[in-house]
Amino acid sequence: MNIIPLPEQQVAGNSHFTFSKNTVIQVENREQKPIAGLLADLFTSSAGFTPVVNTGSSAASASVIFSTDTTLVKECYKLDITPSRISIQAAGKEGFFYAVQSIRQLLPPAIENKEPVSNIQWNVPALNVQDSPRFPYRGLLLDVSRCFIPKENVIKIIDYMAMLKLNRLNLHLVDGNGWRLEIKKYPRLTEVGAWRVAREGDFSQRKNAKPSEPTPIGGFYTQEDMKEIIAYANARQVEIIPEIEMPAHTNSSLAAYPELACPIVKDFISVIPGMGAHASEIVYCAGNDKVYSFLEDVIDEVADLFPSSYINLGGDEASKKNWKKCPLCQARMKAEGYTDIEDLQGYFMNRMSDYVKSKGKQVIGWDELINSKIPDGATILGWQGMGTAGYKAGQLGHKFIMTPARVLYLIRYQGPQWFEPRTYFGNNTLKGVYDYEPIQPDWDPKVAANLIGVQGCMWTEFCYSAEDVEYLLFPRLAAVAEIAWSGKDRKDWPGFLKRLDVLTQHYDYLGVNHARSMFNIDHLVTGNNDTLKVVLTCIRPDMEIRYTTDQGRRIKINI
Repeated sequence: MNIIPLPEQQVAGNSHFTFSKNTVIQVENREQKPIAGLLADLFTSSAGFTPVVNTGSSAASASVIFSTDTTLVKECYKLDITPSRISIQAAGKEGFFYAVQSIRQLLPPAIENKEPVSNIQWNVPALNVQDSPRFPYRGLLLDVSRCFIPKENVIKIIDYMAMLKLNRLNLHLVDGNGWRLEIKKYPRLTEVGAWRVAREGDFSQRKNAKPSEPTPIGGFYTQEDMKEIIAYANARQVEIIPEIEMPAHTNSSLAAYPELACPIVKDFISVIPGMGAHASEIVYCAGNDKVYSFLEDVIDEVADLFPSSYINLGGDEASKKNWKKCPLCQARMKAEGYTDIEDLQGYFMNRMSDYVKSKGKQVIGWDELINSKIPDGATILGWQGMGTAGYKAGQLGHKFIMTPARVLYLIRYQGPQWFEPRTYFGNNTLKGVYDYEPIQPDWDPKVAANLIGVQGCMWTEFCYSAEDVEYLLFPRLAAVAEIAWSGKDRKDWPGFLKRLDVLTQHYDYLGVNHARSMFNIDHLVTGNNDTLKVVLTCIRPDMEIRYTTDQGRRIKINI
């Protein structure tokens, strides 16, 4: 059956259930009704009808029935499809929503069409499913700083990730390349910090701005925009986690308020258009109390705006170059009795973490937080290499999330580089993502119990539009979802590809700019004396590779 991620248990039945204008959906209460409405709305544009949704205890006339089963765990659902009726059971809204997403994938892909489709039966196969996720945290990081992604496109991405039962969207709202969220107390964050100079060419080669240059490139979300995004995500069981980077990756805020940098910094500070070179070494001054007051004010507005239980404070890749020479930072180290500069970052992150917790939120941060005292209760994102620092945090009793750059950074090439748009950092192919297993055989089971999930990271240094982002995200995000939801003993690469081929048909109707990189041909050339051997391969085992050595007169098949 064509469901991604693969359900925990599924048994195929006979025949199918057909949705029609006479279909009635029965729910028990107001909590279930919006989710049933999402199912009914699938048919409005493409099928030309919208099934009626009724609320109450009588199900005599209904053919799709929602019913509560409190014995099921959170996010679990049961789905029983027969020719005459569909029964959906769950303990709460999460399970009901995921059952609807499974039905959505079982429907003909044309269900996603925005115009009426004729000559089609809206059938779903008879099937019995019992399903629950492997991990509670199934995440995607979306970098909207390097490449600003309009609200409408963020909403589309939320829909596509929810379809895959992913439930956390880490919005990377702050970096050196742009501050993307309205903060009412500090308007210059978006008046100045959201905009950069126009630079063409490779991200890594772009020159920084000069003081007199205009800054036309960028954008930001008003708080009303963000409320709309949050509401849309909440209806689809996706928690939006705001990321407010500190103490580094902050050129955008320092361009707006340069007094928050170390006083020894005399350079012009701008929103950087690329890597930033030495400008990226400019970070918040850890010895200046005004920095903490500023960040506390920012956190006040962020905590009020986002219902998420988490705030990501970043903490990665902070240069200590200026701190080592800054009189305020050195005075802070002396006052705290520090001799290691890393302890100053520990002070910074612990101080801000304590404030976040005072707002009733939990802290997430990148794995550099383990280089000094880890903030109490912080959840660590293991990103460097294969994410081993995440495991180290787990050994210290912290919850952690695996998001290894070598596997789950979706900015990397997804196929042979001569076929792919320019990016960097090597290859993370669809198969490489799918094959990744977050829990290693040598892990201590007690430490493994602290792993709460996985996260794919969509950094956008080499993206110029929302369409570029979609190309890198899809279909690899489907593999991330399968890692996060399905058990490791159920991996089946050929089976996944068959299900993916149907999912990509849904993407075609939705207009998703998904990559076809899984069909690309790779080659390996080896030499032996005066003979060259060329081996052609494809990550899809079902692909027949044909080649010619005589301008196409004879076609040969690669074995």
